[in-house]
Amino acid sequence: MTIIVTGGAGFIGGNYIHYHIKEHPEDRVVCIDKLTYAGNLCTLAPVMDNPNFRFVKLDICDREGVRSLFGEEKPDVVINFAAESHVDRSIEDPGIFLQTNIIGTASMMDACRAFGNVRYHQVSTDEVYGDLPLDRPDLFFTEETPIHTSSPYSSSKAGADLLVMAYYRTYGLPVTISRCSNNYGPYQFPEKLIPLMIANCLNDRPLPVYGEG
Repeated sequence: MTIIVTGGAGFIGGNYIHYHIKEHPEDRVVCIDKLTYAGNLCTLAPVMDNPNFRFVKLDICDREGVRSLFGEEKPDVVINFAAESHVDRSIEDPGIFLQTNIIGTASMMDACRAFGNVRYHQVSTDEVYGDLPLDRPDLFFTEETPIHTSSPYSSSKAGADLLVMAYYRTYGLPVTISRCSNNYGPYQFPEKLIPLMIANCLNDRPLPVYGEG
């Protein structure tokens, strides 16, 4: 298969690419990434010389560029990791989150439709469900939990999820959505909770606690 992975120079997308190439070396993996502040080509250094891997610097909102790439690669599957994902940044500048997370998602799905209903997977977040009360440890999120967003970031991801489901219902595009919880591991950007706390501890800096005041 030929698989297009968006946001593959980021934390989760990069780890997925390493996993897929290791487990399915016969597949061709094409990575799209705009290389914003959270994208780093060092994440992909171990696979750059692999003949079944290709990196393309491209914004998923660039419809012409995306369709040109689809014409070259003729993908079988698209996995969309590309997203603006930091809650604090979404509060400061919601517009870029709407652009990348919603308009970019539509751009990728429109290309999938144009090239024969290519299988599309949307990587979402558990934050679309909102939060649970701290005094109810018996409560859990399920796939049936209503969407209840609490930030521009989570709202933009929820909007993208609804759009994905609408493309399935309206156009019959084969889609799936995954809503992962807090991830951590190699290549994670240092603004995230665990690497931030570790770096601050190592440098004798204060540990930020959200919700105070």
